[in-house]
Amino acid sequence: MINDKLYTLIVLAREKNYTKTAELRNITQPAVTQHIQSLENHFGIKIFIKKGKELVITPEGETLIKEARKLISIDKRIKEKLARELDEFKSIDIGITLTASNHIIPKMVQVFKDKFPNITYSVHTTNVKNIYEKLRFDEFEFAVIDGTPPTQEFESALLEKDELIFIASPNHPLAQKKEITLVDLKKEKMILRDKNANTRIVFENYLLNHFENIDEFDIILEIESTSLIKQLVIKGHGISIMSRVICERLIEQGVLTALNVKNFRLERGIYLIYPKQRENDTIIQSIIKL
Repeated sequence: MINDKLYTLIVLAREKNYTKTAELRNITQPAVTQHIQSLENHFGIKIFIKKGKELVITPEGETLIKEARKLISIDKRIKEKLARELDEFKSIDIGITLTASNHIIPKMVQVFKDKFPNITYSVHTTNVKNIYEKLRFDEFEFAVIDGTPPTQEFESALLEKDELIFIASPNHPLAQKKEITLVDLKKEKMILRDKNANTRIVFENYLLNHFENIDEFDIILEIESTSLIKQLVIKGHGISIMSRVICERLIEQGVLTALNVKNFRLERGIYLIYPKQRENDTIIQSIIKL
């Protein structure tokens, strides 16, 4: 089994930041320090040195990191080969962003039920940053995210198109207007997803591209849960921006209203992302055919 300290080493080598490494590895910062010190003591080398505020990898450290990557890759291939040869009951882990889960999980359940009844699977909802980190260490077989994939290190396939809309309670004053503007929205209390959520990132990028700024809006609350945001909006505590698909039923029922914002159109994709070597995997291809 691969030493957990090597995973910490590789993340720290990439991030050059102990705090961020601790967050990505889901351990404490002292634990990151302990992992690195343990490796340095074991191999009798200095892996990192500090030059001012910058964390620099030593030549010996570069060699260790390179070999650690090879070791992790070998470990992965051994596991995959044994799994194929044994052809035993298989369990996989899948990553998915919160918004994408509302689109894809029901369809994914049907795919596994129809085509892969002997495979058990766990779906883990988290943000894009954590998903990519777990894909790098093969902790996820594949993942589904909302928004354009942030890097090209994995293969990706567009599954669906989604639209972001502003929502409000039917009793909200803006809901009574046929058309409103971003200026109108700036005067209202807003409840948004947290800063790491793709919905929030896409909205902020849209504003920047249209010479607007998120700081001009009256954000009273930032929440991870889309369900809670919808409930707060329904009760009239503010307005929000959200995926049309996850609001559609409530809009049809008349408990939420989609606001018509002049010259506002914001679409994004729902993507399947997976390691390049899994391109011909039957599960991957079945999900793409959705």
